Amino acid sequence: MTIFVSAPEADEPRFAGLAAEWRAIVAREQEHRVAQVAAWDARLAELRAEQDALVRGGHWVGGPDDLLSILGQSRQERYHSALLAWLLDPQGRHGFGAGFLEALLRRCTADPPRAELNRARPALEVSLGNARADVVVAVPGLCLVIENKVDAREQPQQCERLYESFCREPGALFIFLSPSGRAPVTATGGAREAFTPMSYAELAAMLRDALASAPGKGATPHGREAASNYLATLEREFR
Repeated sequence: MTIFVSAPEADEPRFAGLAAEWRAIVAREQEHRVAQVAAWDARLAELRAEQDALVRGGHWVGGPDDLLSILGQSRQERYHSALLAWLLDPQGRHGFGAGFLEALLRRCTADPPRAELNRARPALEVSLGNARADVVVAVPGLCLVIENKVDAREQPQQCERLYESFCREPGALFIFLSPSGRAPVTATGGAREAFTPMSYAELAAMLRDALASAPGKGATPHGREAASNYLATLEREFR
């Protein structure tokens, strides 16, 4: 039996040719990458120049434009309660008169009182019995109690205690305001039925409608702007 062994010298030209092909491929790929990076650098330089032009012209802006968000207070419950009480005040300089209060009452009852609403006086942190309400609007024959929850949880039996403390007031109505519009978990039976759940999105819709209407007497530019700015907060934070 004869065995043929290939001489190493005979394979060297073939290996050399393969190596040359490989170097050519690597070189072309490197040239392509260099050209691609150069194109990216050029495009990035163009974008930076465009950005610089926009910044110089005052057209490159960002961040919030509503006061509560600028202050980092857009989820602070007490500020929302204060602004809500202001909107519900018929004498507020927003110019809504009792219109915003009427819209809120229509969410609770099909036949809200109207004759005395211009005398309404909203108040914050109203204590009665063993409960404290975030917002209370009182007029003859009406007591609107609003429990406001943004992020905080309800305290033990909180809404039950609110109902028991305020339900005997003439014309007592109850609203539970929250981002999702959920029902209170600390109210049962008659208390649960008494509370009208309301979402912040619904509140925003009411404010949007109020702003779309012509402002009444007593509206000031600053008051109008404050209401518009608060609407921006609601639309930004509670979608």
